[in-house]
Amino acid sequence: MDDVFVTSALRSPFYRKKLAGLTLSKWEDIPFTTKDELRNTSAYDLLGAPIEDIATYHETSGTTGTPTPSWYSHSDVTKEFKVILQSKLNLNKNDILLNRFPFALAIPSFILYWACQETGATHIGADKASMITPDRRVVEIMQRAKPSILALLPSEAEKIFEVAKQLHIPFPTNGLRALLLAGELVSPKRKEYFEKLWGVPVFTFFGSTETGGLFVSDQDGYYRLNNPHVKIEVVDDDGHPVAHGVRGNGVLSTTREGMPLLRYYNHDLLEIRDPDPASEDQTPVLIHYGRDENTIIWHGKEWTFYDLQELIYSLDRIPLLWKVKQNGDTVTFILQYTPDQDIPSDRIKNEIYKRSDLEAEVRIEEIIPIEKLVGKPAYSKYVHIEKE
Repeated sequence: MDDVFVTSALRSPFYRKKLAGLTLSKWEDIPFTTKDELRNTSAYDLLGAPIEDIATYHETSGTTGTPTPSWYSHSDVTKEFKVILQSKLNLNKNDILLNRFPFALAIPSFILYWACQETGATHIGADKASMITPDRRVVEIMQRAKPSILALLPSEAEKIFEVAKQLHIPFPTNGLRALLLAGELVSPKRKEYFEKLWGVPVFTFFGSTETGGLFVSDQDGYYRLNNPHVKIEVVDDDGHPVAHGVRGNGVLSTTREGMPLLRYYNHDLLEIRDPDPASEDQTPVLIHYGRDENTIIWHGKEWTFYDLQELIYSLDRIPLLWKVKQNGDTVTFILQYTPDQDIPSDRIKNEIYKRSDLEAEVRIEEIIPIEKLVGKPAYSKYVHIEKE
């Protein structure tokens, strides 16, 4: 199986240069591919297929550095939408999917559109990055069109629910049967919170712009390692494999035609677990803990994004929006509660300490003004003819 990944990689000029002169008989001797290598390489050197076979070009957001190019062939399009269609989400021709992901350079919105086209499902494009569809507009569209699946970022799910509440519109709307969340980590406690808030099952979509969509969670929130076009490794800080059940650094390989990846060290913190012996599905499980850059170290203890979410979404009163900042040994939780919640910061500070032994500062403040969330669209068409 590993030979398939090497063969795919060698279709790319980047990997032919990178692997030239190396003995490829032992998988563990193949060097990692780094983000900086992908960022600093010509986009055309990363191509694993002729340009006439390419369907779409994408880039990462560039929030942590130079954007990374990403190509998808027409054959890759089929592989991408099959990840959705073969999942427990059960997208079908009777569904109406409201797609809140940005139709820009990121990939999730396109994968969902392709999946809807394949199944005959109805697709609603409500681009998060467009001024035409702010949160309030999405709520109004949901009232009118009554989608069965809402696909969006986790933080969008929190904001849109609050906007509906502020507008005195009951959610969920008739017919809604599932949320599909991607683009941010969703820990078990956060998933539980969303399902209680929205009253429908939550599925999560794991992947990235450079890797493509890799896995959709099952009903229990687990990613099963069932994608034949992907190889997942977990290694320690020295690059050596760790045992199942041990958290480490993610290394991903894909056979994607447009841009194959071979042992890509992507800075995700991952763990592979053996399945529960009592489970009907005996496929290994992947646990995602977030990126290594999103960890905090406090008095020698590491807190991943996963750990922080488990803490936040275990609180007696869960905030609408939140951030965690670290300055030296000082960790500060910045929490925004809804206008109907008057919660003293000392109470939250004490609860955090009792639940975690983390002596953190807590500030209750407005991260995004509520009036901005419920505001009307700022976009307007250019008017050529005016009458007074």
